[in-house]
Amino acid sequence: MSDDILSVRDLKLSVKGDAGLAQILDHVDFAVKPGEVMGLVGESGCGKSTLIRTILGLPPKGARIDSGTVAFRGRNLLDPKEAQQIRGREIGFIPQDPFQAFNPVFTVGAQILEILRWSGLPDDPKGARYDKSLRARHKARLIEVLRAVQIPDPEEALDRYPHQFSGGQRQRILIAGALATRPSLILADEPTTALDVTTQMQILRLLRELAADYNVAMLFVTHDFGVVAQICDRVSVMYAGQTVETGTTPQIIDGPRHPYTGMLMACHPERSTEITGIPGQVSSPLTPPPGCRFAPRCPRATEACTSARPGLLNSRDGRQLACVHEEEFA
Repeated sequence: MSDDILSVRDLKLSVKGDAGLAQILDHVDFAVKPGEVMGLVGESGCGKSTLIRTILGLPPKGARIDSGTVAFRGRNLLDPKEAQQIRGREIGFIPQDPFQAFNPVFTVGAQILEILRWSGLPDDPKGARYDKSLRARHKARLIEVLRAVQIPDPEEALDRYPHQFSGGQRQRILIAGALATRPSLILADEPTTALDVTTQMQILRLLRELAADYNVAMLFVTHDFGVVAQICDRVSVMYAGQTVETGTTPQIIDGPRHPYTGMLMACHPERSTEITGIPGQVSSPLTPPPGCRFAPRCPRATEACTSARPGLLNSRDGRQLACVHEEEFA
């Protein structure tokens, strides 16, 4: 039996809209192990946020699962009833924007306690009525995690409104909310994008420490390899809805083998003395190219690249790679 806490296998998803059928995810394949921080990397428009929503059991309106599985400890997350039982309890979520995540007319304490009210804690008495005793228990747990994420005076902070906190403090409170139910997996959708560089560094360090202290696995969505280097154990690279390469962080950063991964790495400011980019743009999911979706932008592309979608192969160094030229990089 697999020891993966999260397993996404051969996932293909399309969304029907006014313009036609958009093929958003095309056989996405990766897994996250207990206690591991897995980075999910790719350009904007590659399907990362759609993938996160699908894992949470909240796919976009009009979405259709064409093939594949999404499993949490063997339980089917594509089943809405199963996902509802797991989401918010065993799987926590840290959204991207700390400024839009809270309702401005309620205190942060009231909003996060609502999460605990409906999700509960693993050791809550089963069938217990939500009374003052249970609410006090949940409040004590919330104060505990607020202290863990370094919110000053957490007891007093519960009675404050979102606008009374800085962006970095709001993000810490969102992290506390994700940890409050004692999940074993957290999905973090670019949680540092809206923050300044100094605050971003603090949040990344905090997330890494909390993942280790609480033994929580994390799927960390980002487009920044600098962030990947600081927090991730392994990395899965996506392009236009396809998984193109998966490996350890040192493998991906120090020796990328898929052409897209290499060109993406070359765009990082620390890797180049000039402003650089990848020619062309991500293909439209309404009219994706045949075969490898990166082929129209790839300098190594041949006729074989467009004849069929390359499968994700296990490489000799332990990584997975989707490229018809795999033998050239072995």
